[in-house]
Amino acid sequence: MLTSLTSRVAVVTGGGEGIGRAISHALAAAGARVAVADIDAAAAERVARELTDAGARVLAARVDVADAAAVEALAERVERELGPVSVLCNNAGVLLEGPLVESPLEDWQWVLSVNVMGVVHGVRAFAPRMRAHGQGGHIVNTASMAGLAPRLEGRAGIYAASKAAVVGYTELLRAELARDGIGVSALCPSTVATRIWEASRNRPASLGPGRNVPRPPRATDALDPNAVGPLVVHGILEDRAYIYTGDDAEPRLQDRFERLLRDARAQA
Repeated sequence: MLTSLTSRVAVVTGGGEGIGRAISHALAAAGARVAVADIDAAAAERVARELTDAGARVLAARVDVADAAAVEALAERVERELGPVSVLCNNAGVLLEGPLVESPLEDWQWVLSVNVMGVVHGVRAFAPRMRAHGQGGHIVNTASMAGLAPRLEGRAGIYAASKAAVVGYTELLRAELARDGIGVSALCPSTVATRIWEASRNRPASLGPGRNVPRPPRATDALDPNAVGPLVVHGILEDRAYIYTGDDAEPRLQDRFERLLRDARAQA
């Protein structure tokens, strides 16, 4: 368990805006050296300049987390330029809407390649290095409340499935890395005011045209992403298994688990 982030090296994927930018700022404010990675190089550079102006030591990199070799190269570069990594935030993610049955395979390939395999690639590249350095560490995987208690009236089934996979992966990873002194958290945001509704801007052309997701009415009162960064830092230092961002987390979880328990009780 980390008790301080001072002089620790942290990596944030999807760090160029939204939640990733907020996490990068909060980590830097806590004294960490931060590698800001994003598929949008200009966005990563912009955040890096903000952090540098605030006195932090920073590195910016363009990385597509769906590319395992690119994430491995990021790990090598960060260790070479900033030092051994103690904190990894696998935050990059994408969203689309559509029916589960009729959605083209390209939709599944895109979402799973980023939301699930991006996390896998990050862990495979950085966790062995954390183990080898023997200084402990922490990994935060950005899931979603959709991965714990999906909104059944919505059409974000592919996204919810990907985030449910991240939740399960993260729980097992936490158990696996505990003996190495490496904490693992699932960040499960509720609705946050980010540009994830426009994630199709980064969809590879090889997977066909993208489409933006209409902002739901609840997005009008969405949480400012800047509020999420300090929650993540707090969650790291307290070694939380789950990090929540919204007041709706508890009632949504209660509703989901009551539905699960109802049938379990009926079975008994």
